[in-house]
Amino acid sequence: MIDTETETSYLVCSCGGEQLHRLTYVHGCLLTITCEQCGKTTAMPRELVLGQYARDFRCRLWRLPAKVRSGVSDQPVHFLLTLPLKMVGKVDQTLREVKLISRS
Repeated sequence: MIDTETETSYLVCSCGGEQLHRLTYVHGCLLTITCEQCGKTTAMPRELVLGQYARDFRCRLWRLPAKVRSGVSDQPVHFLLTLPLKMVGKVDQTLREVKLISRS
């Protein structure tokens, strides 16, 4: 599952004053801002989002050894049996996140 979040906020829009806007994030990186009134969508610069995503991804990789050690020590058999499926799922998730960011 792609870690996308949506929140709403009142922001000033060119369609007239403060309007409700939908903010979409991918793994905590702001991707788009869409006005609920006029539908105008503002995409964050791709280079900025990819840079933020890359920093976040490095942090996720940095935490991986600790998660593996924890999984092995807590439930070694379950961890080893589910590892291949988890690996495929994480690669798929990362590819979909990068594709979503690069489309913006």
